[in-house]
Amino acid sequence: MIATLRGKVIRLEMNAVVIETNAGIGYEVVIPFPTHLKLKNEPEGNTVFLHIHHSITDRSERLFGFLTNQDRELFRVMKSLNGIGELTAIKILSFYDAATLYKIATEDRKLDLEKIPKVKGKTSEKILFELKQNLKKLESFLKENPVEENIETDRSTPLLEKEKDLAILGLLQLGFDEKTAKKEVDRLWKEGIQEASKLIGEILKSL
Repeated sequence: MIATLRGKVIRLEMNAVVIETNAGIGYEVVIPFPTHLKLKNEPEGNTVFLHIHHSITDRSERLFGFLTNQDRELFRVMKSLNGIGELTAIKILSFYDAATLYKIATEDRKLDLEKIPKVKGKTSEKILFELKQNLKKLESFLKENPVEENIETDRSTPLLEKEKDLAILGLLQLGFDEKTAKKEVDRLWKEGIQEASKLIGEILKSL
């Protein structure tokens, strides 16, 4: 099983990266949005390191990559919840960390989950139900894995800037190209709209 990867980025996409190791082998790795942002800002040619979850099933084999071991372990917790699975888990972790998910569950904030593209109605209700049923898992995770970086405590990226990033991510997952998404978000940001869900909503209305 592959547990970590170290190498150079030879292709970076919104939800995947290809890392070439010193052995000359390129591995395609599925990544959440925070990992994409980090790798995008790395100087060209830099060696990068990812913690890997190696998924093997009867139908496929995938690598999922994370910046920290904490992120990987949270992914494992999320994908183990009933009916969520790996791809839904990676989508959720593109938007929220453990501390925020715990808050969403304890405060019954279903609308926060609906900021995630294609997570509406029964889907958001199901995810919220599973989070609430597994609060002890999240509590245990937070105790064993003190928060390294999250949307509310990461000092390198202010909270409002995170809202901008989330809005851009949402548009990309809805099919916008990155240049257009950034341009539209920046335009509305200057007009004073600074919440991800409202930014996405206003841009979709203008189509």
